[in-house]
Amino acid sequence: MTIKKRLILSHILVFVVPILMTAILFLMAAGGLWLFTQSGNHVYVESSTQFNRASDVVHHFVFRALRSSGDDPEHYKWIIEMLSPEQSYVVLEKDGGRIYEYGNGQLAGMMEDIPRDIRERPFFSQKRDTYVHADTGQFYYMEKQYINDSLYHLYFVSRQMPHGTDDAVEHATQGTLFAIFLAFFLLLAGTIFFLTRFVLRYILQALRLLQNGSDQVRQGNLTCRLTYNHMDEVAPVVDTFNIMTEELERSLQERTRQEENRKELIASMSHDIRTPLTAIRAYIEGLADNVANTPERRRHYIEVIQKKTEDMSRMIDQLFLFSKMDLGEKALPLQSLELNEVISDIIEENKEGWQCHQALVVWQRSPEKLPVIGSREVWQRIMTNLVANSIKYKTEEDVHIRIRAWRQDNTVCLEVADDGPGVPEEALTRLAEPFYRTDKARSRTGDGSGLGLSIVARGMQLMGGTVIFLPVHPHGLCVHMELPAGGDAL
Repeated sequence: MTIKKRLILSHILVFVVPILMTAILFLMAAGGLWLFTQSGNHVYVESSTQFNRASDVVHHFVFRALRSSGDDPEHYKWIIEMLSPEQSYVVLEKDGGRIYEYGNGQLAGMMEDIPRDIRERPFFSQKRDTYVHADTGQFYYMEKQYINDSLYHLYFVSRQMPHGTDDAVEHATQGTLFAIFLAFFLLLAGTIFFLTRFVLRYILQALRLLQNGSDQVRQGNLTCRLTYNHMDEVAPVVDTFNIMTEELERSLQERTRQEENRKELIASMSHDIRTPLTAIRAYIEGLADNVANTPERRRHYIEVIQKKTEDMSRMIDQLFLFSKMDLGEKALPLQSLELNEVISDIIEENKEGWQCHQALVVWQRSPEKLPVIGSREVWQRIMTNLVANSIKYKTEEDVHIRIRAWRQDNTVCLEVADDGPGVPEEALTRLAEPFYRTDKARSRTGDGSGLGLSIVARGMQLMGGTVIFLPVHPHGLCVHMELPAGGDAL
């Protein structure tokens, strides 16, 4: 049951319980009166206050019964007969004729003590006429009222009894009141206990569960997962808590992984930079010591120094771009591009240099527009890195590179495949790692920084795309890239 239903039910109980308690009290009071009448006890009038209360009760029961049930005395005589028959005398008349009489007939003369002008004064059918009087231990009550065009007279006279005559009544009343208050207290206490257990205990249990989970997270335990078996308003909160801890754990793991990658990057970069620096230093010392004592040898030394310097510059450029990609769109703003045009421009700018390195590029552009969100700088580096990678590891004199673009539903696809030596299948999933090289085909380090394919993967991630490395049969490597179609470059 949901918390909302529990609260609604508790409010209904708060509304129903008082009604139930009132009904119980009414039944208890009626039962007390019934027991009182069955025991043979009677009500004795000892004061004018008691007479007024008794006359009010007689008035309400008699005239209500006359309106609803007619003149049959069975509907009202039970309440009148609770009065002492020795002390009281009650008469009910209809249109001057007596229809009911109870009590001590010797008290009938007291009815004549009611002034005649009051008994016979004009009476209007829309009103009731009442006379109440007390005089030296004698009490008088008279009421006239029209019911269904008939005039009824109710006379009730009584003599005061000595105090203490109705001890039985008082004892019965006290016992009834005590039972009533005890029932009130027990029912109210039971309702409070039930509602507290039914609602508050249920809510507090869920809050304690969330508090314990929060304490676990505060202490660094991100593997904490809460188990909640109820389908109510707390269930989505628990699910959100579990998703939050899962995301925090994944974020921490990713942060740890990135920190390890950064350490590895620094270590690998230091090693790769030290290699050309060592060569440059050796050749400079050779020039300084006049080891290169011929023009040809000096020219060779200078060419080697120049090549190593270019390697270092290229390595630093790659590292700089890699760092910019870590910063995301802040460092490399994205814009709407048309991929066919971007790839065509890149190929046109670089085809002569690629041809000089025996790279034969075939470009199969899509016949339809390919709108994407991306960065020209990132695409420039992705394409040059992929082609340079194919050139670097070619085993034949020429390497054939096929670049193909197409659209598939809401996805733009781009493939760059070569016929080089390829990569072992077990190493395909690790090609995007910085400075990762396979043991055989990609073991030479002098011509690259080790960041080329990592930049490809990071660049695609930055632009909201993905990259997959696939084998080409009988040999070669295919880089399959996908991006969501978008932008306004139509």
